[in-house]
Amino acid sequence: MLLVEAEVEGRPISAILQNAETIRLMSPQGDATSITELRAGQEILVALEGEARHFGMKIQETIVEKIGPWGG
Repeated sequence: MLLVEAEVEGRPISAILQNAETIRLMSPQGDATSITELRAGQEILVALEGEARHFGMKIQETIVEKIGPWGG
């Protein structure tokens, strides 16, 4: 799994994507780039929505971060 972080109009966004060459992102020119070939600073297209998605289906999510017994 890879964490992809980006910024759109000053707003940070992120996605966790499978690290596989079959997972592709689109460039502004319409070219498909495999996630395995993505490099820092490369521009990609995003669709901003109000909901999160999991396997393409809209989901509601909540993340609660806790410090575990290991202190991390």
